[in-house]
Amino acid sequence: MSEVADADWMHGRPEWWRSTAGQPPTKSHGVFGKKLDEGREVSPVPEQFHWELSPPDLWELADKRKGGTGWMRQRFKPPARSILLPCSWSAFFLLSTSIPLALPGRTPNDQGAAAILFFCTWGLLLIPAWMTQNEMPRGRGWLIGKQTLVFFSLGTILFTLHILINPLLGWISYALFCMAWFSQIRRFQDGFRAASNRWLLPFNQSNWDGNILEENWDIVSIKWRNGPLAKHSIHPGLELHGTNRGKDRFIAFHNHGPEGWLNDPFTNQLKSNQIHNYLTTAPIRIQGEKWPDRFLQKIEFDESE
Repeated sequence: MSEVADADWMHGRPEWWRSTAGQPPTKSHGVFGKKLDEGREVSPVPEQFHWELSPPDLWELADKRKGGTGWMRQRFKPPARSILLPCSWSAFFLLSTSIPLALPGRTPNDQGAAAILFFCTWGLLLIPAWMTQNEMPRGRGWLIGKQTLVFFSLGTILFTLHILINPLLGWISYALFCMAWFSQIRRFQDGFRAASNRWLLPFNQSNWDGNILEENWDIVSIKWRNGPLAKHSIHPGLELHGTNRGKDRFIAFHNHGPEGWLNDPFTNQLKSNQIHNYLTTAPIRIQGEKWPDRFLQKIEFDESE
């Protein structure tokens, strides 16, 4: 991998955040003429966003530009950016589902048209979210919430009964499907309450041993592997995973929320969360290996500042 790609793998790409994304030219003189609007250059990803916090003092941290040994935050693409547009379209299709049924005879097959719109609604809601969740480390939690399943199940039962008993049950069924959709949107919002980051420590796999774990951490794999290595005995969302980038290996510290999304515990959104009581020290007792230069963040500063 190239140096730039490895740095972006650690610290994120500017286009993931609007504040750093820049802006292309909006006006030009003719097709080949001189551009009148030069746009705005992409700003570098900051070393620390205002919503990001540093771990407690007992954690040894590496410098993002100079390296050294210690833990470093790895940023993932904010999942909301990938699913916001599909979720908006799913709302449109959900509302459109009722039109062929409320105004019958306007399509060749009202029931078929409603079914297609209905499946588009849930496909746009769940498939992009599932794909986005698979782009980052998976942990505990379920993509679809219990409330969503309850409303959806009740809606399915009443939809079946409306054919046999009373057509009015179909509208109650539709209302339940709307409630299921809203419940799932709320679940997404809860899952995105904190940034999707994790913490990495360069590691020599030969040093992996349960004896290096801090208090309240239980080993789940004696053998080093890419995957779960240890979990917290009190807080179920905290895990240690093995991972690699090329020939470099890392211990990754994960915090997975009940909604299944990766949540950085050291953020303003989780500042008052009970999870911080278990993170006064780093999960392992050794400092790890030195960070390779290709993973460091390249930020140039104005000498006049």
